[in-house]
Parts: sequence; structure tokens; C-alpha cells
Amino acid sequence: MPERDEWIARKAYDLWEQAGRPQGLDREHWQDAAYQWERDAHRSTDPHGRSDWDDEDEG
Repeated sequence: MPERDEWIARKAYDLWEQAGRPQGLDREHWQDAAYQWERDAHRSTDPHGRSDWDDEDEG
């Protein structure tokens, strides 16, 4: 399983557990996890390859 899908599967499982293990919401948890993956992937670096943490000290 590719890294992305493995991460999403684990995150979706965590979301499902946090929600009290409801039945029938697997698609919603998977979509939420996939959204988080994409959001975090785009936030982690800027076009120049710097992480968000690099800009923290700049005023």
C-alpha cells in the first residue's frame, strides 16, 4: 500500500474511533483523512522547499 493510502487508512481509523465507532460513516472518515493528508502536504513546504517552521522567526 502506498504511503499516502496507508496514512489515510490509519487516520480514518483514528477518526472513526474518536467518533465512537459509528457504523456507516467509513466514507466520511476516509474523506476527512484524505483532506487532512492533502492539507498537510501543501502546508509542509512552500514552492522553494522551505517548511512552515522556517518562516516563524521572520518578523
